[in-house]
Amino acid sequence: MVILNKETAAISFDMDGDAYFMVGDTAYYLNEFVKLDDFWGVNPFDGVTHITNTGGMGIKINEAEEMVEYSFFTS
Repeated sequence: MVILNKETAAISFDMDGDAYFMVGDTAYYLNEFVKLDDFWGVNPFDGVTHITNTGGMGIKINEAEEMVEYSFFTS
């Protein structure tokens, strides 16, 4: 896996109470990410989603500061 870009964004909530964060003009909802269990302590992400057939986005959530660190990656 090659990480292409890593940024931080604030978590917001829509009128229905669903959490999301913005990347430019695009909203990414946290419920659209697949949660990853980290049995061996080697997983860099809390959740991932696909963007293309060879790449995706991984997120690491900081609940205390209501921030998300997102990374675009390719395989």
